[in-house]
Amino acid sequence: MRGLPLVGLAALVLAGCSAPAPTPAPVKLDDLDLTPYMGKPCSLFDADQLSDLGLTRPVERPEQPNLSVCVLSAKDPGAFGAIVHLETRATAPKTDDHTKVAGYPALERPGPKDCTVWVVVADHQRLMAETRGDNACHSAENVATSAIATIKRQNP
Repeated sequence: MRGLPLVGLAALVLAGCSAPAPTPAPVKLDDLDLTPYMGKPCSLFDADQLSDLGLTRPVERPEQPNLSVCVLSAKDPGAFGAIVHLETRATAPKTDDHTKVAGYPALERPGPKDCTVWVVVADHQRLMAETRGDNACHSAENVATSAIATIKRQNP
């Protein structure tokens, strides 16, 4: 009788070892709040970031209470630069499950010579970066990633 409980315990241990490991829960990124940057969207880029991105001379264009635009010129004359939109009452675009920017769901819209990247950073809040030229989508992703890094650094 004493051997039976040990055999049962050993069987449970062995069964536990052969059972598949539980699937970890998906990682949920913290929502970002774009509200502090409305009216001053160019504050998302400091001089070092602009230099790294090859951009300069940010110009803010607050459009509406829920939409702000930052226009960034390229260092190279004749190049397009970038446009960044912040929206706080936005309908989230349908994102591709595989496209992420800084870990956030994104929608990439490449054109013949340009690319627009929409990044959903919170419920009804999104950031858009648009660039033109060679590797436009890569450049737009870099601009969006840089802006998100600022938000995370300033509001941990």
